Amino acid sequence: MLTAGRLADLFGAKLVPLALALFAVATLFPGLTRSVPALFAALAFVGVTTGALDIAINAQASSIEAVRRVRVMDGLHAAFSIGVLVGGVGAGLLRRAGAHPSLILAGVACLVALSVLLNLHQPAPPEPAQRRARLRRPLLIVGYVLGLAFLVESGVEGWSALFLERTLGSGPAISGLGPGMFAASMATGRLLAQKLEGPSVVARMVFAGLAAAIGVSLAATAHHAVVALLGFVIAGAGLALSAPTLLALAGRLGGEGARGSALSTVAVLGYLGFLVGPPLIGGVSSVSSLRGGFVFLCAVAVLLAVSAPLIRESRG
Repeated sequence: MLTAGRLADLFGAKLVPLALALFAVATLFPGLTRSVPALFAALAFVGVTTGALDIAINAQASSIEAVRRVRVMDGLHAAFSIGVLVGGVGAGLLRRAGAHPSLILAGVACLVALSVLLNLHQPAPPEPAQRRARLRRPLLIVGYVLGLAFLVESGVEGWSALFLERTLGSGPAISGLGPGMFAASMATGRLLAQKLEGPSVVARMVFAGLAAAIGVSLAATAHHAVVALLGFVIAGAGLALSAPTLLALAGRLGGEGARGSALSTVAVLGYLGFLVGPPLIGGVSSVSSLRGGFVFLCAVAVLLAVSAPLIRESRG
């Protein structure tokens, strides 16, 4: 991500089709491996390419917003959430029908390769790379707030199904709805945010933290699956605003010629939340219970809401 940020500043829109092409190639390898070490190497290659693609697309979206004075970031991230939902459900249905993972991944690679052709001519002109975004305090604060949001998001994604199954005694058909409805709620929230002229960054993030806290606390205290699912939907609707809001802000803080570097700095800090979230909740749950793990997530969501005003102070 850090390297891709600098490359995005240098090459602008040209980085998007290149990153897509590399990601298409990387998608093929996990299905072709025949050993665990080879699978690890293939997944590392996927991680490198998807990290670069993440920054390239967000940097281009930030550039489009700046050049054309339009809002696209919420819709962009809504498409990501829809892709997660469609990909997970679609892969599961194909596997159930007997399709081999290598064939599924090959189909995905073809779709990604097609998107290369659609992105060869980007509508927004690349901005000249004049400077590199330094590790300034505003970027660190935005990255910190994004990390809190991603920690809660990854925790709900990774543990909601197990919570429904092990704590509430739901069957696999119901437990699978946890991450699915959470992702659907995030997609819906982002689509609505794209349509509406939203409030300030701080107000958005306060709402994200409070909605996540309410939703996760509702799930943590639930004794019926329906109540827990409602909590996951509420949490998803709030957290939907986090990534598009804060990554768009990072692009604006970077400014002309340094959007990619600024985005990559914030993204790396934010994704630390994704890394530590699931194992951290697992650790809390192991010394208490899954309910305790979700109570911990609720506390992090409250911290997210409380930390949101720091963004305004850092910019002031």
